[in-house]
Amino acid sequence: MAGTPEPREVTTSRSALRITKALFFFIARAAFGVFLLITSVYCLLLYIPFTYFGFIHNPLLAWLPAFVRIHSYLYVLLVAAVAITLIPELRAERTRRSAAAFVGLHVAVGIYLLFRPALATMLRDFFAYVWSMLALFPLLWLASLDLVSDDVETRNHARARMNLATTTFAAIAVTLTFAATSLLQRAVHASEGAQALSALSLAASLVAHLAIFTLFGAAVLLIGVVSRKTGWPHRTGFLLNLLLAWMVCGGVIRYIVLPTISFDGLQANIFAATTSLVFVLYVSGLIAGVRAAFASTKVLQSGAVTGATLRVTAAAGLATAAYYVPIQLGPTDWDFVLQKLAVVLIWGLAIALLRCSGGWLHTQTARRMALAILICGAIGLAAFQGSAHSRAVEKGMDWDALFDNYAGADISFKTAYDILSRSVNNEAYSGFYQFLRDNTNLGRNVTVRPADVKLVDNLQPTPGVKPNIFFFVFDSLRRDYVGPYNSSVDFTPQIDQFARDSVVMENAYSHYAGTALSEPAIWTGAMQLHKQYIEPFYPMNSLQKLLDTDGYESYISVDPILQIILHPSTNIVKLDEKAPLWSDLDFIPTVKELESKIDTRSDRSKPIFAYTQPQNVHTLNLERSRAHGTRREISIAELRRMDAAFGEFLGFLKARGLYENSIIILTSDHGDSYGEFGRYGHSDFLFPEVMRIPLIFHIPPRMQPEFVWDPRQVAFSLDITPSLYSLLGHGPIVKNELYGRPLFTRTREELDSYLGSDYLLVSSYAPVYGMLGDRGKSLFIVDAVNHRNYYFDLVNDPLGIHNRITPKIRDRGEQEIRRGIGLIDTFYHYSPPG
Repeated sequence: MAGTPEPREVTTSRSALRITKALFFFIARAAFGVFLLITSVYCLLLYIPFTYFGFIHNPLLAWLPAFVRIHSYLYVLLVAAVAITLIPELRAERTRRSAAAFVGLHVAVGIYLLFRPALATMLRDFFAYVWSMLALFPLLWLASLDLVSDDVETRNHARARMNLATTTFAAIAVTLTFAATSLLQRAVHASEGAQALSALSLAASLVAHLAIFTLFGAAVLLIGVVSRKTGWPHRTGFLLNLLLAWMVCGGVIRYIVLPTISFDGLQANIFAATTSLVFVLYVSGLIAGVRAAFASTKVLQSGAVTGATLRVTAAAGLATAAYYVPIQLGPTDWDFVLQKLAVVLIWGLAIALLRCSGGWLHTQTARRMALAILICGAIGLAAFQGSAHSRAVEKGMDWDALFDNYAGADISFKTAYDILSRSVNNEAYSGFYQFLRDNTNLGRNVTVRPADVKLVDNLQPTPGVKPNIFFFVFDSLRRDYVGPYNSSVDFTPQIDQFARDSVVMENAYSHYAGTALSEPAIWTGAMQLHKQYIEPFYPMNSLQKLLDTDGYESYISVDPILQIILHPSTNIVKLDEKAPLWSDLDFIPTVKELESKIDTRSDRSKPIFAYTQPQNVHTLNLERSRAHGTRREISIAELRRMDAAFGEFLGFLKARGLYENSIIILTSDHGDSYGEFGRYGHSDFLFPEVMRIPLIFHIPPRMQPEFVWDPRQVAFSLDITPSLYSLLGHGPIVKNELYGRPLFTRTREELDSYLGSDYLLVSSYAPVYGMLGDRGKSLFIVDAVNHRNYYFDLVNDPLGIHNRITPKIRDRGEQEIRRGIGLIDTFYHYSPPG
């Protein structure tokens, strides 16, 4: 009978079906967006030289090769899912043709990709950059379909308007929440005046958040005022809000994401503008589509969710996110980029949730309180910048150190602090930062011929019995995690015993943070042009030329970098050929394989050279094993395994009568950050824990009387190859500021003659440079990614806690770094732009 209500079961069933359809719509569209975003990022990583070698050629992310292999199948599957969500558009007269064209074109593209996978065949050229943006075009098309179907003017706009009370209390909520959760995660570095650190840092965090949130709120308010003065207020407001979102998103991509992968200039601007526009439009369309899909389910009816519920949900969600973002993302982050993106998202959600909560925040009292808070914040900032700051400087208080310490514990404050400091500080040095970027990560379009690297004037075979050489580079091994450098370490007894029979260089560093340039520098024995890589590389490979000249039989773990810098040779026996990825190089099976190959070698008259760079304590492997403990605990466990294997290998050499005639080197290409100031890894960092390395030489007893050395002098991994030249009788080593020096010479006068005072340090991945001054007593760092400068007194502050930068130190550091880079440019015949 007409008008008879449907049974409850039928109504419930239909409601469940509608909810299922709405959820399918959201999941399908979101998955397609993420898929194309990853495709876009892959193309960009392929185009940028250092990311190609760091992420694709040497896949640190194990899932990335798998994604490339199944890319075509995923595309077809997701296009089919998206086509289902377009059924309403295919039925509607207004969108039928466009929706049908979308489905038809992308089905055809999917069939084509099944026969010719795009990512697997893409070249590392300019077209990869172009495709990084074209890959997002389907999202723009979908956004247009969703937005055309969404009538902004007739939509119900009965929602609370933005006001400064919303942004003010959102800033307070974010500040206090991240401050509270940071106390649960880690303690701030202890320093003189710890109470002042807590109070001043919290105040600084509040002021920084208020500044950013208020600026955003003022922009939204201005949009509201302007749009209401037009004939189409809702449509105008919608477009202006899209413009604001585009600017914010573009700024985040351009100034937070792209600098961390050393992508700069006009191409970076175009990429940021394009991708942010597509992202904003697609999300807007997705929201409109979700709104339409859920409209008939009555789930989002006005008033269905109370303001109290939203406030409780917001508080719980904010606290949970603030706690877990640094814990989950920090250990695998690349220069804080993932954490900062998460923080910006949390900021937006905090504002949105408080805006929708209604109630008290929209009263006159709340607005007056917000105004009073903003005025107090402005007065406090002015006072700090004025007399308060001056008095603190006179008393020797280190404001930068206080704030840097807290930024390491509170990722939200760090994000705000970096945004504000980048915009107001160091603009006088923008030319210097650009100079550093012009000399960093040179692209494939920069053609450079191999330099004439000659550590000695005339390399000829030397007479006599050659010592064997066993060269172990433990990737990312921190110096303070081995017993010879830290008396509290009890998990490296075999290395400790080895050190007592060897030369321990007490003040050793790497010139490069990151394997990409550190490993080639070791083999070259010279500073590198910031390019991956000059080809052919062999003319510059001093170590391989030495081995070829003296007739060594080489056993080498040929990792992706060595595949490029080594010249193919019948004298090379490859180790670890069964390891599928570079990150799978494990010291324990490597030395077992080395022992087996030594025992079965046919020509025992040739001296042995062995080289491996195991990844046991690399940051990626430590993170993979995070379920088994903290980074420190996993590192210690791996070092116990490696130490035991190292001791067994030394026993093998002694049993075979090889130990007494062998040079054995134990070192690292660089160190690592394990959470200092919130830092993890070694991506863009030149801080002490990253640049200090272990460097231990075992010299055959018969050779020791012929040489002198000084373990207290500053030494570098760059010095290893020149030292081998000297130990094998090839000399004298050419004196060149860009060359390493021999750590073992015939006389003390010769040893001292090579010493310099200041040494250039470089990140392998970003325009971050440093100067190790006064023969290892001070460290100056310039970070052209974040526009920051640091200076540490390593004698009184060996951990680099207190940043003592001054304009005078900064100017001197700039001069020295410019000079060092200029020498490298001249040596490699490279002329930077400008």
